[in-house]
Amino acid sequence: MILCLALNVSNCQDIVEQKCQMACEKFVSCTEEELKLTLSPDVKRTGRIQCMDGCTTHNSDILQCFDQEPNSCKGFGQCLVQIGTFE
Repeated sequence: MILCLALNVSNCQDIVEQKCQMACEKFVSCTEEELKLTLSPDVKRTGRIQCMDGCTTHNSDILQCFDQEPNSCKGFGQCLVQIGTFE
């Protein structure tokens, strides 16, 4: 029974991690799009890592913004600012 419970928690973490990865990819690409610049691979990697750290810590807020605005960089960014992710 404990093993089954552990497997379910692991599956939930995998789902959250996958959604965070999608949200962080969106965040990095939107940063480039909104600021009209091309980020170096190192900056992109650092941005993804920082985003993943924030997403796994505050996933409900960040993922809520991603779910609300999956196709709009402007809407996604405004939502993140409103929830206080980027003050």
